[in-house]
Amino acid sequence: MVRGLRVVFSPSPDSRPPSSPSVPQAGTHGTVTAARTPDGLRTYLDGPRGGLVYVEWDADGLVCCVSMRDLTLEPAADERHP
Repeated sequence: MVRGLRVVFSPSPDSRPPSSPSVPQAGTHGTVTAARTPDGLRTYLDGPRGGLVYVEWDADGLVCCVSMRDLTLEPAADERHP
């Protein structure tokens, strides 16, 4: 994932409910960000369901890892419906 990419949290029906209080409600917008790991700055961690991506959520500014499969790209400004 590219740092700065705009995404929307869209959990799939088969996703397990996250236990972290920092995981937002479905439909929340955010920006892919990076976190320091032992391997340097990373935007994602390899793992189940396509890996985990670090996202800073617009609603509260918190950063958490969510499954890559639970993210969709935010539509470009000219593609959004009024």
